[in-house]
Amino acid sequence: MQGVKYLVIITHREFSEHCIKSLKQIGAKSVISKLCKGTATDELLNFLDLEKTEKIMIETMVYDYQVEQIKNTLVKELKFNSSGNGIAMVLPVDGLGGNFARNYFLEQEESKKEIERMDQSKFVLILTICNNGYSDVVMDAAREAGATGGTVSRAQGTGAELAKFFGVTISEEKEMVYIASKRENRDKIMYAIMEKAGKDSPAFGVVFALPVEKILGVASLED
Repeated sequence: MQGVKYLVIITHREFSEHCIKSLKQIGAKSVISKLCKGTATDELLNFLDLEKTEKIMIETMVYDYQVEQIKNTLVKELKFNSSGNGIAMVLPVDGLGGNFARNYFLEQEESKKEIERMDQSKFVLILTICNNGYSDVVMDAAREAGATGGTVSRAQGTGAELAKFFGVTISEEKEMVYIASKRENRDKIMYAIMEKAGKDSPAFGVVFALPVEKILGVASLED
């Protein structure tokens, strides 16, 4: 998918609100966040006189031209050039599950050329964002299409799916399903998920794929 990147940011929880707000101002349409933690050992933290802190992982899609502005914001406002404040990764997008997925993640811009596919890597990582409690529906559809397994994590969505609770805006809980696959099975798996757990189902799933250069630990996918 030329022109589109998947942005992953890991930073301190106290930076999450500022970070998400900045992404929205830059033009990110739908942002996913989930709690995580660092892996520094207790011995190292004690030696450095530091406390183990929870992190936040923020994921969204952006256009190529937005990447430099995001980089400048992270460096200037959140001091990402200082050790320990956070890291950001920009990954190429391999495929989107139709116009629904594109509209979910990205603002439509008439001046932009039609996004093309990027058929380079031998493997892909298929990600599905769905409503809480529907990851089994996603996996059942994927297995019927040839997927061998997957991993599920929980996240919070911000954007069009915001809900109101006693007048307070809260983020709706989502599930993210990660499925590693050979490229030749990508479209079949993605179409199966879109059919059984897509926008017209209670799962309201959004599916996309990222290129993967090498797979280890899955016998059916290893070279």
